Amino acid sequence: MRQKGSILVYILIAIFLTGMLIASMTQGAKKSASSEQINEMMMYLQQDLRSIQANITECVVSYQNNNFCPPNAAETGVSCVSQYGSVAQSGTPDFGNYNAPFPMPSVAAGGTGVALTSMICPRAPSATNTIFTANITQSLKLLQDTSNYTVTYYNNATDGVYLRITRAVTDPLWAEVLNRLPSKYQTCVTKVTTGTDPTGFSCGAAGCFYYFIKRPGPGPGSPVLTCP
Repeated sequence: MRQKGSILVYILIAIFLTGMLIASMTQGAKKSASSEQINEMMMYLQQDLRSIQANITECVVSYQNNNFCPPNAAETGVSCVSQYGSVAQSGTPDFGNYNAPFPMPSVAAGGTGVALTSMICPRAPSATNTIFTANITQSLKLLQDTSNYTVTYYNNATDGVYLRITRAVTDPLWAEVLNRLPSKYQTCVTKVTTGTDPTGFSCGAAGCFYYFIKRPGPGPGSPVLTCP
């Protein structure tokens, strides 16, 4: 009887150890999968940022002598053209652009944000002045998923030219990407905000990621997204 009892104990110990091993292997696989997903999201997001910046830069370089009206200029094409004594060009004038020759998000002064697909390149031929066509948007690795990610472009006097990227819902993988990604860039290139940012936009628990293409130089005023 004692021998049978000892065998039963050994069997129970073996079952217990097997269960522990399976649990450990499962957790390890989950951790490995999560880490791989985070690295992939970071890589894709970095690629997308490079692609977005490259397309904006193409507009800046190709059409840098755009039909530019300085801040506070009357926002009509006629007064803008007569002020500079030039002939009106096709496309849309950059009214009130504090960061010329970077494109404005819209013809309105103030630098309100706009979705990438609504961005135009001033003075480019009217048939091709949309910077982010459907083909370019679909080529993005991560940010083409517009149901989950929203990219907004800004051009204003206080913060310069930058992108704000948000995710529709809270995701621990996205949160970890926001935690790690700033270390991949130089100081002042990125910023992460949770809750409500200084502009009054609600980033929520998922957080906002800001990528600065151009920051304004030092001067008076209180920039909204001051670099620490």
